Amino acid sequence: MRVARNGVRGVAWRRTSMRALLAILRIGLRSLREGGGAHMSQAPAGEQGPAERRAALSGGLRLALVVALSSLAGALSGLLPAMAGAALGAVAGRAAAPSSGLGGALARLLDGAPPSAVVLAALGATLASASAAVLSSRKSSELAGDLTAALRVALFHAALSASPRDVDAAGRALLEARAAGPAAAPRPPAGSGARPAPPARGAEVVRLAIARDAGLVADFGVALATGLPQALATLAVLAASLVSSGMALVLAGGAALFAASRLAADRASGRVAHAMREMQHADTAVFGALGEALAGAEDLRLLGARAQAEGELAGAAHRVADARRRFGQALAVSGQIKGVLAALSPLVIVAAIAASRGDAGAGEVGELLLVVPLLMARLEALDALRAGFLERAPLLRATLALLRLPEHPPRPSGAPATGLDGEAMGPLAIVFERVTFTPPGASRPVLEDVSLSIPAGVVVGVCGRSGSGKSMLLRLLLRLDEPSSGAISVGGVDLRQIPPEHLPRLFGVVGQSARLFERSIADNLALGLAPAPSEDRMRDALRRVELDELAGGSDGPAGTRPARGIATEVRTSPPSLSGGEARRLLLARVLLREPRVFVLDEPEAGLPGATAEALLRTVCEVAAGRTAIVVTHGPHLLRSTFNVLLDEGRVVAVGTHESLREGSHLYRSLLADALQRSTPVT
Repeated sequence: MRVARNGVRGVAWRRTSMRALLAILRIGLRSLREGGGAHMSQAPAGEQGPAERRAALSGGLRLALVVALSSLAGALSGLLPAMAGAALGAVAGRAAAPSSGLGGALARLLDGAPPSAVVLAALGATLASASAAVLSSRKSSELAGDLTAALRVALFHAALSASPRDVDAAGRALLEARAAGPAAAPRPPAGSGARPAPPARGAEVVRLAIARDAGLVADFGVALATGLPQALATLAVLAASLVSSGMALVLAGGAALFAASRLAADRASGRVAHAMREMQHADTAVFGALGEALAGAEDLRLLGARAQAEGELAGAAHRVADARRRFGQALAVSGQIKGVLAALSPLVIVAAIAASRGDAGAGEVGELLLVVPLLMARLEALDALRAGFLERAPLLRATLALLRLPEHPPRPSGAPATGLDGEAMGPLAIVFERVTFTPPGASRPVLEDVSLSIPAGVVVGVCGRSGSGKSMLLRLLLRLDEPSSGAISVGGVDLRQIPPEHLPRLFGVVGQSARLFERSIADNLALGLAPAPSEDRMRDALRRVELDELAGGSDGPAGTRPARGIATEVRTSPPSLSGGEARRLLLARVLLREPRVFVLDEPEAGLPGATAEALLRTVCEVAAGRTAIVVTHGPHLLRSTFNVLLDEGRVVAVGTHESLREGSHLYRSLLADALQRSTPVT
């Protein structure tokens, strides 16, 4: 009963994995049709490269063409033994018997032709089969390459459009999928001295999935879609030939021989895998003992324990030698099984001939000598596809889950709001109404029952201790996360009714994680803007944030550093901009978007006191006439309309800098900490 239940679960598991593969292929082919895999350019049709021309065809048509070519190559391959048998019969001068099957039919078709013509026909059939196989392989390789590119684009789009939390969860699922596969690295046994590698972040695993797993999935999908019909077509032709010639025993014997070979090989492979794990564990123990002993060499000498350490290492080294011996024995046995059973294949032919007529001619014997190896090879190809499918099943399901990540933020459930997409320039009021946010899996909220009204056109400073919920307040406003309860409105419109594509034009953001990309200053300023702003607008924005040198780009006095301008490349190592210049450049990038709401999360963090004060002064100047929300650890440096004080996820006070300094002990404590941080150490 348990075996039956396991069998049912196994069938269901394979069906789920097959559906996952088909769904991935559909997504990849759709991305390919949309140009995701061909780097589509705006070049005229006559000037497009091979990738662009291939992408002009439907991905489904290309796959159908590859499957048809593979089936044709398989069918022609199945005909080759019969053609060779007919050629051998013609050379031997023996006519085909009436019941000699496909080979006899070909011989009768070529009856009366000179032997040389029959041999040439056989060679022509061989050439046609090889040509079809080469063409099929070339087309499938092209499709696999383009499908890999298309899947990478689709995976990148899914990861870029989803919530970072969802991406991280998908990455952990991919990591677990790799650990569940047969190729997973073995875990060292307890006491081996090996230290596990630090856990990878989900986002890092997703990056690896886009770079590597997309190719693995695409290659395997195309291999399955081409290898399966090719093998089945060959087997169908061979089966028809054998059955029609009265040699069904060869078909049954070959299948039985393959089954016995597979059973024995599976058991031998299990022993090889077990021996390999033992060898790896023993090697790991040696490395662990070496690292510990060499790191504590002086302690071992002072304790007089050198001989003991050498004895422990010798024991570990001998265990490795024993494990290697067992692995070599298992590998040798496994390697001989296939050869021994392959050597038995002629016995199948002899038994079949003896059981049928016993008077087979040279052509029939030659045909059978070619049929049995080809039959075994195609059965092995099918088994290899099955094994590959089972190995990749966890990866397929995890990859499909990544491709199906929900878009974040979600689109409006009803009619989308209009008029807040940044086209109008008036300031906007913002209202938080009893907003609570509890992260998934957390036991307590980060923000709890926050109600806050921000009038249009004011500069608001948000302050509080670390972990009080300041940054989360901004994340909810920017829809990087969704409130667990409550609502946020901008300009009187529920934030959830604003289409996601309008948010970048509505909010101008300089966050803690905001970054400049390694490209020119002009390209950084124009990022996401279509059409790109003119150079004059870029230079004006740079001047407004007091980056006059970058705006002008004029030659400096003799002996100074080379002049810089908007063509200057931004580098991180070595840095081409100072910390203050980088923050101001981020602020200029926001200015060019002409947002209706400025959102800045600790723009002065990590800067010296004077630089931080100058930057916050610039923030207030460029935000004039717009609503601005600034999270800051230095509220005394910000010329705000009023400040909001958060503590443990709640709004505990709202007021001007002066009123909070007079009436709030917590606010005075924050000011003291900020002043202490800004005081130079002597």
